[in-house]
Amino acid sequence: MKIGAVGLGNRIAHVYHELSQINNNAELIAYVDPLPIGREYAEKNNFFPKKSYPTLKEMISSESLDLLMIGSPNHLHLEHIKEGLSFGLKIFAEKPIVVDEEQTIELAKLIKEYGRDKILVGLVLRYSQHARSVRDLINKNLIGNVISIEASEHIMPWHGGFFMRNWRRKEKYSGGFMLEKCCHDIDFYSMITNSRPIKVASFGGRTSFIPSNQPKDSMEEYTKYNLEGWEAKEKVFDSDADIVDHQVAIIEYESGATLAFHTNMRVPDEFRRFAVIGTNGMVEGDFVRGFLKAHDQKNNILLDENYGAAFGMIKGHYGADSLMLKDINNHLINSESSRLPVGVIDCMEAGVVAMKIDESRKSGKVIDLSSTWKEIDNIIS
Repeated sequence: MKIGAVGLGNRIAHVYHELSQINNNAELIAYVDPLPIGREYAEKNNFFPKKSYPTLKEMISSESLDLLMIGSPNHLHLEHIKEGLSFGLKIFAEKPIVVDEEQTIELAKLIKEYGRDKILVGLVLRYSQHARSVRDLINKNLIGNVISIEASEHIMPWHGGFFMRNWRRKEKYSGGFMLEKCCHDIDFYSMITNSRPIKVASFGGRTSFIPSNQPKDSMEEYTKYNLEGWEAKEKVFDSDADIVDHQVAIIEYESGATLAFHTNMRVPDEFRRFAVIGTNGMVEGDFVRGFLKAHDQKNNILLDENYGAAFGMIKGHYGADSLMLKDINNHLINSESSRLPVGVIDCMEAGVVAMKIDESRKSGKVIDLSSTWKEIDNIIS
């Protein structure tokens, strides 16, 4: 399996390495990236490709690729997807695959033209053991119809400091913090409700990473992640970022279910929790701490697991990276018989919801998504 990468950062380098541990025939033969931050990781693990190209078109034209991996900055994903599709390539794209509504409509047209199976996406939470177990509980009707969800994703100061210094700090590049970081979560809860969000409201801003909150002693906690690469800056609390550092969102789904979601990028003890309450019971878990528990309405235990020890806790998205690459490898080899738990349309829809959440935050209004879904459906159907 010959693979080319556009945007050879640490994430795509890690994704490829996970795949190569599963498939000995997977070979990263070429890349496009003027400043490949994943080089150190790749050289350490003996897979840095010998060939580089100045443009994606030149790489695709010169190499016989089985898979194109896209790990470029978010605002370039659509351009690179379009180029790969025009050459008939199978694509793995990191999330999010678009950064605004104009790109979303263009992506919908590409899906209509090329089909939904040409693009694989890196929405890892659906591959996690938590997601597999929750799907099983729902499919067996053990918690009944989902009524409401309470959820959060909070990250530690070093991670927040990374966002304030990395290119992701600019909405024009990343699409915003909700889209860049929380699209995993938005997709996960759409899976749980088996329903599209129909209304969203949101509040938030940047009130933590501001000059008056800068520590007077050491900044080590905020800068210990070695930062290099395109658009990297060293400022943290006086960053030129235009993304938020905390946000809450309220979502109503077509099914009638509701979600209250909270994210913050400066939390001393990070967690990624959820509690899903249904007509027959509830399930609660934390991706970071690893636990997953389910009870019926009489408080009988349906499930009591801790996946942290088995799946390496935080490493590799709580073990989901490895599970994702196993499924993707199987899909690439046996595409007709191996379906994946998440696809390009799921990723596009999660992106739309994140964009509408930010629209609500900026406008101070509840946003109805009905007309957006209708427009997208009219294009794809």
